[in-house]
Amino acid sequence: MANAYTVEDLLKFLDHAGDKGLMPAATAQALAVASRNVMGVLSEQEKKDLSQQDMDSVVKRFNNKRARDFSPSSLKEYGRRVHKAVDLFLKWREDPSNFTVKTRATSGSRKKDQSQETAAGPDSAESPADGVGMSRPGTYHSSIPVRPGVVVTLANVPHDLSKAEAERLANFVRMLAIES
Repeated sequence: MANAYTVEDLLKFLDHAGDKGLMPAATAQALAVASRNVMGVLSEQEKKDLSQQDMDSVVKRFNNKRARDFSPSSLKEYGRRVHKAVDLFLKWREDPSNFTVKTRATSGSRKKDQSQETAAGPDSAESPADGVGMSRPGTYHSSIPVRPGVVVTLANVPHDLSKAEAERLANFVRMLAIES
């Protein structure tokens, strides 16, 4: 491991953390998406050592470059997520055996939330699943092969999807892409 602080190492850490349960997989994925996008403003040389980067400057560069692509609140959230991702990554690199991530809910409160969700019903506004993995009336699911062995599934697409909504979804997918 010549340099353990590259952008690539950060992204591998986030994959590892999600896969091994060090943090919720959705959190790890959200941090990775934000990191990929924000770190896209760095030169190849700058990507080689995150421990030497001023993350506030990196986020500011991203905001200046991509301000037209995102709402102000999305830019702020990306900045927050990148700071969190880098902080967690550096803490993990410093002491992997004692690494923990604070989460909002403990397993006891998750069980309580699940029992409340069951009592409230699937259409409850507080339902954490909110349509994920469930089919909602008036929607459909579609799977799109993007390359050999990789299929993306869209779920709960409204039958009356407007062009503006489709464009919004397309912009979201474009945001997920890494520049190569």
